Amino acid sequence: MKTYMEKLKHPKWQKKRLYILERDNFTFCYCNDKETELQIHHLKYHKDPWEAKNEDLLTLCKDCHQLVTAYNPSPRSEEHTF
Repeated sequence: MKTYMEKLKHPKWQKKRLYILERDNFTFCYCNDKETELQIHHLKYHKDPWEAKNEDLLTLCKDCHQLVTAYNPSPRSEEHTF
């Protein structure tokens, strides 16, 4: 069985990730940061990351994504809040 981190390398996730980044104009949703590395945050987790609904995915900068994850660390929790 693949780890969640390995699944993030899967082409299905990479395609969805690119779609979300484009949807959000390659901009951090909260502060409009375009300089810091951007990542996709799951508000709800599924067995496979590409199964998430688009409305449950947000573009966050790397630093804020780490803060959100530290605040609510379980990758299998039903919901994460920011």
